[in-house]
Amino acid sequence: MYHQENIQLVNDWGNFMKYFMLVNNKATSPIYLDGVLHESFNEDKYDEGMSYNWNRPFIEQMEFPKELWLITRSKIQFDYYENFFGHIISEKFLSSMDQVNVLQDYVIANLHVVSTKGKPKVKDSFCFIKCIKRHALVDYDKSEYLTREVPSNAKLKVDGSFVDKYIRLVLKDTDLDLFQLNDLKLGRYLFCSEKFKSLCEKGNLKGIQFMDLELVPNYLQSIV
Repeated sequence: MYHQENIQLVNDWGNFMKYFMLVNNKATSPIYLDGVLHESFNEDKYDEGMSYNWNRPFIEQMEFPKELWLITRSKIQFDYYENFFGHIISEKFLSSMDQVNVLQDYVIANLHVVSTKGKPKVKDSFCFIKCIKRHALVDYDKSEYLTREVPSNAKLKVDGSFVDKYIRLVLKDTDLDLFQLNDLKLGRYLFCSEKFKSLCEKGNLKGIQFMDLELVPNYLQSIV
């Protein structure tokens, strides 16, 4: 007989609970997305800075544009791309979200993907989303990490000790299939269940790498 601590929960797909971090797949999407995100378009916008209140890592509930323009010189051949403190997603990705449990607040804008001359670069519909609510799902008791002291920051509402380097990452069980974490080291990324991963793979969504949690610490170190 197994000790209770060794029993893993099983989800409704018959799989052991397993989670993945979504990262840009460098094999099928740009390593660097050459572009800017703006609330309107003209041919000078590509050279302008993105000084918008919503263009920050962490935002609270706020008025969000209904339309945005991604002005880019890159080829857009993906369904998902993490950038601009948010997530560029295709209609196929959004459809997958609608089929799973996504119990968190997010803001969304229709995204016009155009060249620097304003010509459409994609045939499919795209959106830009930013998460408002992040979830306390990192199991710090079971994870291994190094901490660092950070100064108080009223704008981000943080202060104290925070994770500087993960050695082992463990998440708590949740019925959410797609979520973001309220951890400064991990807060930019989406995480998902096997159910959501399977939906994306079935739909042949491009540009997404579903990273096993055991690979996340080395990945974070590689992009420092």
